[in-house]
Amino acid sequence: MSSWRTIIVKQVARSIALNLVPCALLAQANTAAIQPLRTTPQEKLTVDGGFRDWAPTTIAGNIILSGTPSGDGGMHAVDMTTGKIRWTYRPTDIGVSVSSAPAIIGDNAIGAFGAALRGAVVAVSLTTGKPVWRGPDPAAYGGVIAHDGLAYVLGKDGIFYALDGATGKIVWQNQLANQTPGCTSMPVAYDGVVYLTSLVDPVASDRSRSNGIMLVALNAKTGQELWRYQARSPDWRGDICLRQPLVTATTIYAPGDSRLYAIDRATGKDRWPSVGLSRVINEKVRFRNVYALVEAGALIVGVTPGSLMAFDKATGKTAWEIPGEYHTPATAMAIAGNVLYFQGSPQSKPATLERGTLYAMDLTTKTILWSFSRPTRQPNWAFGTITPVDGGLWVDSFKALVLLR
Repeated sequence: MSSWRTIIVKQVARSIALNLVPCALLAQANTAAIQPLRTTPQEKLTVDGGFRDWAPTTIAGNIILSGTPSGDGGMHAVDMTTGKIRWTYRPTDIGVSVSSAPAIIGDNAIGAFGAALRGAVVAVSLTTGKPVWRGPDPAAYGGVIAHDGLAYVLGKDGIFYALDGATGKIVWQNQLANQTPGCTSMPVAYDGVVYLTSLVDPVASDRSRSNGIMLVALNAKTGQELWRYQARSPDWRGDICLRQPLVTATTIYAPGDSRLYAIDRATGKDRWPSVGLSRVINEKVRFRNVYALVEAGALIVGVTPGSLMAFDKATGKTAWEIPGEYHTPATAMAIAGNVLYFQGSPQSKPATLERGTLYAMDLTTKTILWSFSRPTRQPNWAFGTITPVDGGLWVDSFKALVLLR
């Protein structure tokens, strides 16, 4: 194993040990119709809940919902007009951390609590903040999503569940594996199919369905498995975790083991051979993963620690690349209209650190429209999730959820 791979493995192991679970991106929402923020913003609202970290957010009407992955945890509802917290829900008998975006079904906000500990999927009333029902114990690294009145979640027991959003009753379940999954992704629902990465067991009656870490497609109404895809790399013999799949109309794009994969959404087959992401830096070949994939017309845009990159959707070829230092968590980038929001330091700009500065870039001209930073008690504290709204952004900073306009 190379020294670079050794470092990455150690970092992942340390993150799990510290319960600093990286969040998978729930970036399937249509942001093309959102009016982008093209001029230098000001901080219009600042929400201080008394804790350090905010999880990815979900908007429901005039409420923005988020969890807390550290400290006292819990799920919070914030009034987007006043910036006041309407309610906070913290269970007392299970893990309180919420690391993924809540799902909304009717009047219920549904969160995955305690994914790294003993937890549960809990539905909370949007109106009162009171618990409505409880579901299974969610697996780490995943989360709960909503689609056509059902809530979907992968449990620590290796079972993928579809739950009635109003009552929490199990509509169907699929035993993907007989043990706690070691690699998962946030599920994504698209056109009646749910896609997720998980450990899966072999199917005795079908030798083509081997076991291992797979990207799996399930019928959203019945749970029937449609196909499973196992990523392969010429540089790595073990299982490859496709932790952040981006689902588009025809193709699923997913990074893993310093490569970018493109899988046909209907068949589960490769659309083109995976693309390696190695670069020669200081006369040495460096392998880098790509993160925070977003769809931008004919391109897929992502970020590595050293580059902002765009890939042609049809071929996987690099369309353009902007070197620099960049912040790479899966929720650290977003798009609205033709404006890309990201964190880092493009080489042509004055910032020298990969975090603590938020940029907006016109994707047509690749012109930087503005940059924004704010003072924090911890210097250069990274912005977390970026949630576009018409003419603005909600972003989380150190001990604050902030509205920029």
